[in-house]
Amino acid sequence: MTISTAFGARLGTVSGVRKVGFRIVYPNREIFPNPPLALVAAEVRFTDAARLRQQQTKDEVTIALESRFPFAEQLQQAEVDLAQIPVGGQPQIRERRGVVLKNAGSTATMTVLSESLTYETTSYTNFEDLLDAVIAACEALDAAKVHPAVRRIGLRYIDEVRVPETVADVRQWGEWIDERLIGHLAVGPDDVPVAGTQGISTYDLGGGKGLNFRFAALDEGSVVVPQHLQRRAVPSGPFFVLDFDGFRDFPGDEFTPLSVDVVRDTLTTVHIPCGAAFQRSITDRAREIFRGESS
Repeated sequence: MTISTAFGARLGTVSGVRKVGFRIVYPNREIFPNPPLALVAAEVRFTDAARLRQQQTKDEVTIALESRFPFAEQLQQAEVDLAQIPVGGQPQIRERRGVVLKNAGSTATMTVLSESLTYETTSYTNFEDLLDAVIAACEALDAAKVHPAVRRIGLRYIDEVRVPETVADVRQWGEWIDERLIGHLAVGPDDVPVAGTQGISTYDLGGGKGLNFRFAALDEGSVVVPQHLQRRAVPSGPFFVLDFDGFRDFPGDEFTPLSVDVVRDTLTTVHIPCGAAFQRSITDRAREIFRGESS
C-alpha cells in the first residue's frame, strides 16, 4: 500500500459500547451502502518466523487460504535498513520475500512475510468479514506450526470523503465534516479562502493500545495508491481525508505467542474507537450521501 506524501487521553473502557452476539455495537454505528472508505488494512507483526521463509510453509498457507484468495503472487521487496548503519558505513539493503494472496476481483489481499501478516481491501463490507479473513490466516499459520511472538497488531481505516458540490474553501467542509475539525480555521483571516488543512492526534487507550487519527482537506488526487489492489475510479477535485489507525504494541521483553484469541480480541477492541471516532467526525448530511440518499 502506498500513502501519498501529500498527507502527511487514556480512555479505559469505551462508554456506550455493547456486544450483540458477536457483532459490536457503538453509538451511531451504521454500515453504509456507499461508504467513503478508500482502504482498510489489518496488520499483525511478529518476530521473524524462519518457517515463513521456507517455500513449503508458504505453500501450506497459500493452500489453506485458497478458497478466500485463489490467486498468489511471489513478493520480493528491497528495504533500506536505516537503523543498522555502521559508523562511516552505508545503509544496509534488506530483502523481504513473501507471497501476496488475492481474491478473484483483486479487491482484497493477504500478504504473508516472515515478520508480518497483512490484510488489505478496497471493497470493505463490514468488520466481521475482515476479522474472519484475518483469523483464517492466523489459523493457517498455526496449522503450519508458525508460532512467533506478536509485536504489533493494527487496524486502519482511510476514508476519502467526496461530495457532489463544489468545495472552493475548506470552511465549506463544515456541511459534511464535524465542526470540531473545521472550527480551528476561524483563527485565520476571514476574507480569504482556506486552501488546505491537516492535523494528527494520538490517543492512549491503555494496555499498550492507541489510536492515531489524521485528517486533511486536499485539492485533488488520492492518498491511497494500492500496489496490488484494484480500486474504483474516483472523481477529481477536493476531498477530505479521515484516517483512523487503531493498534496495540506488545513489549519486546515479553513473549506473547501469536494466537487467534490475541488477534481477535485486539482487533475487536481497537475497532471500537476507530468506528466511534468516524461517526463523530461526520455530519448527518454526509451520512445521507453514504446511504445513497443524496446525489
